[in-house]
Amino acid sequence: MSSPSILLSPQESAVYAVLEAHKGRVVSRFHIIREAELSNLSDRRCDALISAIRTHIGADRIVTVRRRGWMLTN
Repeated sequence: MSSPSILLSPQESAVYAVLEAHKGRVVSRFHIIREAELSNLSDRRCDALISAIRTHIGADRIVTVRRRGWMLTN
């Protein structure tokens, strides 16, 4: 995993790792929560983590695909 050179919280790191593992493909909220092993994560918290990651790595790096999920770009 090539994590960004900034400090992410443990939950942010877990979500980023899932997005990084599937770079260029749309990843659903359900898939992120399951693969990041964050079963107690609410939908709103997942959205907040994506928002926080965007703040760290740049808003244009994570694309929202409506009703499907998110995709990490190059």
